Amino acid sequence: MIPPFIATGIGSLPHTDPVEAVQTVKQFFPDMPHWPQLPSNNTSEGLIGQYIAPLVRLGLVDKESGSAPIFVRQLDWLDRLTEFYDLYLRISEGDDEALSHFGLPNEYAKGFWAFVDELSNGGFHNAKYIKGQVTGPITLGLQLTDQNKRSSYYDEELRDIVVKTIALQARWQVETLSRFGIPVVIFIDEPGLYAYGQSTHITLNKQEIIDELNIIVDTIHSAGGSAGIHVCASTDWGMLLESRIDILNFDAFEYFTTLSLYPEQIQNFLQREGVLAWGIVPTSEKVLAYNSDQLSQVLNAQIDTLVGKGIDRNALTRQIMITPSCGVGTLNIDTAKKVYSLTQEISLKYQHVL
Repeated sequence: MIPPFIATGIGSLPHTDPVEAVQTVKQFFPDMPHWPQLPSNNTSEGLIGQYIAPLVRLGLVDKESGSAPIFVRQLDWLDRLTEFYDLYLRISEGDDEALSHFGLPNEYAKGFWAFVDELSNGGFHNAKYIKGQVTGPITLGLQLTDQNKRSSYYDEELRDIVVKTIALQARWQVETLSRFGIPVVIFIDEPGLYAYGQSTHITLNKQEIIDELNIIVDTIHSAGGSAGIHVCASTDWGMLLESRIDILNFDAFEYFTTLSLYPEQIQNFLQREGVLAWGIVPTSEKVLAYNSDQLSQVLNAQIDTLVGKGIDRNALTRQIMITPSCGVGTLNIDTAKKVYSLTQEISLKYQHVL
């Protein structure tokens, strides 16, 4: 069981030095450190670029010839597709060499490998959990297009590739990080879920989204990890609470009201030992106007609101994590550290009164 009020970050940091980024994570989140995504280094380390490496290597995606990466159905498409599914089948039969094709190469994830080095040197020996992250199928599928600039998510063949690729990358992360004997949590980062229910994306299907999310969650579980999802906007929270995720991470600072509309689903989620990860610390310049006491008051009021809707207070304060509302990769380093410092302060404040 995840300890109450444990703190962690979402993923991205503004640093360009991966070792410095890892030390920042180590300073503020010793109980659940996460590997840092470093989008300021290059586009290959961003939310989209970081997770297309296997598809680029297999020749299914081209990221060189255009301004954005695209699926390329060339003359040898069928051969490349066959190679992809052959790897998938070999992995399902336990082939570690095949799984390595879905690992994060150093040029796409310098922060990940600096994190692994720190783990190898015993730098996180007091950690209770370690956290990794992958992008979500909606987020990647809407951004990664075909040659006609149509989102790959709306193409059944391409969507299947996207979902399976993310699932295998999550599995690889769990297996790689589990070598250090610390329980692993993988967050699925799905900012793209803001699109669900909007008129511009009316073809997004609730059950399909749940099923695809569960494919990734089940893959994480089968590898021995716990699965969370992070959404930093409003969405259909009931859809996520009904999935098989273990942790729901939401932007509590800006979007708590939308989550509070789902009391029955929240109660059911808590009854099956689900954890709510409250992104109570804003990841914008707004953070400069707050201290930990003020944000703790906001959190207390939000918990009271859910209790007033019939949700068990003991479960809310037992199955809870504290995070920033989103990644801090777009901030400057000083502001990012302010976000992390406040997150740590709030976490410790509540842990001391348990």
